[in-house]
Amino acid sequence: MISEAPRRILTLLWRKSMTLAAAAPALMLLSAAGCEFFAAVPFTIYEIKTYLVGKEESFSYPLNQVLDATVYNLDRMGFDIERVERFNQMGLIYAVWKGTSVSLSMETITPNLTKVVCVFKRPDTMREYSSEKELYNNIRDTMKLAKIPDRKTIFKGMVTVHLSMNSDSPVIAYLGRGAKAEIVSRKGEWAEIALMDNCTGYIAFRYLGRGDPLER
Repeated sequence: MISEAPRRILTLLWRKSMTLAAAAPALMLLSAAGCEFFAAVPFTIYEIKTYLVGKEESFSYPLNQVLDATVYNLDRMGFDIERVERFNQMGLIYAVWKGTSVSLSMETITPNLTKVVCVFKRPDTMREYSSEKELYNNIRDTMKLAKIPDRKTIFKGMVTVHLSMNSDSPVIAYLGRGAKAEIVSRKGEWAEIALMDNCTGYIAFRYLGRGDPLER
């Protein structure tokens, strides 16, 4: 039985082979005319990448709710949440479990519509489509609940990253145990670290070092 990822690639190759077979006479003329062969073949790296990355999912809920529901379900699936970011209408989640990693990028389309792209990777670097589908389904089920688990419970044990050097400023990211942070600068008791989308956040410097929860 062929898994979904190879089947997608084989389907793409079959379709392209049919296109090439139909276009063979024209390609021969182009070749005879001195044209570059690969320029005439309707087969691009972007198309292959699209097949490998897969389609995104859309959720009819605000980004914050989708992000919380995703973290909640990854935790239920046994994943260690290493990084959660939320800034400029975008979100990012990275988690690991026994060599398998999952990364999710989120983007606000409208106030009540969030686009999510999820990629599970096993140790052999192959994608795990079944896990992605399971997570998407779990997120949808969670969103139907009358009340999503409290954020403080979901992010319990994670270190908060703030928008400015003030613990009362908005939290724009959460870092879990074992996560690594790129230090941009140090300002007193605060460390400025790099986040997604070329932005930075601030974390209490005492959390940095060789001990938990972060490593330099």
